This record gives sequence, structure tokens and C-alpha cells, in this order.
Amino acid sequence: MFFYDIPNLLAIIIVVSISFRIGLVPLWLSFFLILFSFTPFFLNDVLFPAAYMPDQFQYFEATQRLRDFNFEPIDNNNLKINVSNWLLATIPLPYIETIKSLGFFNRLIATILIIWLYSSKNLRGWPLLLILFYPSFLLYSSLALRDTLVLVFMIFAIIFYIEKRMFLALLVSLPLAIIKFQNFFLVITYFVIHSYFTKGSLIYKYRYVFLVIILAILVPFILTIIEYVDYYRYALFIEDGGRPGSYVQIKTFGEFTVAALQSAPYFLMKPLPWEADSFLQTIQSFENFLILIFLIFIFLKAYKVDKSVAFKWFVYLLAAFSIYGLVIYNFGTAVRYKFPFIMIIVIGIAYELYLKYDHLILNKSKRI
Repeated sequence: MFFYDIPNLLAIIIVVSISFRIGLVPLWLSFFLILFSFTPFFLNDVLFPAAYMPDQFQYFEATQRLRDFNFEPIDNNNLKINVSNWLLATIPLPYIETIKSLGFFNRLIATILIIWLYSSKNLRGWPLLLILFYPSFLLYSSLALRDTLVLVFMIFAIIFYIEKRMFLALLVSLPLAIIKFQNFFLVITYFVIHSYFTKGSLIYKYRYVFLVIILAILVPFILTIIEYVDYYRYALFIEDGGRPGSYVQIKTFGEFTVAALQSAPYFLMKPLPWEADSFLQTIQSFENFLILIFLIFIFLKAYKVDKSVAFKWFVYLLAAFSIYGLVIYNFGTAVRYKFPFIMIIVIGIAYELYLKYDHLILNKSKRI
């Protein structure tokens, strides 16, 4: 079965080679894109058992059936999985014969995304190095999962909104409403935050009135919202092996606020080194410290150039990580869910500063 994935690998290499030949990417970037295209061979049943992430089998079996023109879904009641399977199955690579096959499908998506960001959006310097060498992105974009699809829709939506192509941004974010609604909600949250802090926008012009209206709408339902969040928080706590007697319920707005603010930094850092219970989680715990240092560096660089941009993206990071941090207990799930937000925050800061100042703010050399 190994040989069935060779054509998938060669297709990615051809895409990179053509991109290099027509001048879309430099030689050094082509080298790493080709090198990382081999990654799916070294993960499932090599670095860790494929059963460590059992969701992969569902995507593999479903997309294989679709390629065989068997359109009956494995799970009729799971629309988000079925839509994700259709999206993965339509990617133009020849074979889905092993669980590693979809890893190559996702690597193709990730490779094209990096080429597009470099050639069309002028992503350079430290942000480029992040998306190229970010271990979690490399990992999850080489597995039989839907995370790469989610990331791509989020990045497109964010970039188009920064470019003031609001309708297109909303359009490309709509698939998220089906395949991962919480991320769709957080993309819409970004749209609101971006408009609120951007001079010239309608929301910014009436920002105080807008804030009063939002508060007037939310206040009557705040306890219902807290109860709803706490319900799912408790369910995920039990699912992760927690004991009912040790669960701390959130009942008031004050408790909710404190828990959210505490959850955000912990969500960024989990798993901590002493919490890791596997080799992979140990690696991810050290990755968290590097990412923390990297984010501090990026925010400080951005703050020196434009305080408003830096503050806006920090508010968004805090909002996204607070929401996820409240309900996610599983360490592997936390790493898997947070890496798209880290990527879009870094890419978004870099691209917004580039558009505003026509300069590669986060890089001294335009050649990198």
C-alpha cells in the first residue's frame, strides 16, 4: 500500500516545482515545501499509532467510499463530518488507499496555502517561518483530519476582511458554519472586533452606541448563556475522565469572567511539561513555551509600529482562547484547536501592517 501514496507525493512535488519555475516561490522555500511533503509517511504508525487519533479512520473510510462512488454517508446524523469528507474527497490527488493518503491531501492544501501567502500576500520574515516550521501545523496538516480545511477557510476569511472585501470574507467563512461552527462564530467575532477598532468603519463611527446596544441585548440573556456554556463545559469535563464531584460549576457572571480570564493563558500553554503523559505531549509542551515567546515578540514588534493593530489582535486572542479555554480539558484537543488561531493571529498582524504601511514590518529583508 505504501506505493499507492507515491503518486500523491509526486503531485505535491510537481506543484512546488512548477511554482518555483514560474517564480512564485524561491529555491529555499521550495526545498522545505518538498521536504515536508514527505511528512505523512513518518507520522501514523511510525511516530505514534494511528489509533492515537481515531477520528482519522472515519475520514479515511468515508472519503474512500466517496471516491468509489458510494455516496451513502457513514453517519447520517453528522453533517459536519459528511461535508468535510466531501471537501477532502474532491481534492485532485489520485489515491486514497491508506490512512496516510489523506495526510498527503492535507499537505497539498497546506503547501498551496503557503505558496499563496508568499506570492500573493507577500508574507515574509518571522510570520513566514512560523507557518513553515510550526510543529503543530506540520503535524495536523499531515494527518487524515479536517483541521487543514478549517484553517484555510479561516485564513481566507480573515485576509479578505482585512482587504475590506466583506462579502467575500463572509462567503468563504460559511463552510465553517457547517464543519466547525465554533470557529465560524469566532471568525464573525473577529469581523466585529476588527470593525470596532478600525477607523472609518461604520461600527467604529458609532462604536459607543454599538457597545451599548450589544450590552442591552446580552444582559437579559447572560445567565442563560453562562448556563449553556457550563452545560457543555461539564460534558467535556466528564468526557475527558473528570469526576463529577470535582467539577467546579460556573453560576454567576463574576465567576464566568474570572474563569474565562484564567482559562485563556492556560489554554495557550496546555499541556504544561509536568502534565504531559506521552512523548508527543511532551514535545507539544515545549512547543507551547516557544510559541509564547514568539507571540510576545510579534506583539511587541507590532506595538512599536501600530498600537491599535496590536491591541485589536490581542483582544481577539484573549476572546478566542477564553472561550476555548473554558470548555476544553483534553490536552491533545487543546493543541489541535489552538494552532489555527495562533497562525491567523500572526498572519493577520503581519498582513495588516504590510497593507497599512506598505512595508514588511516584521522583517528587515524583503528577500526572506
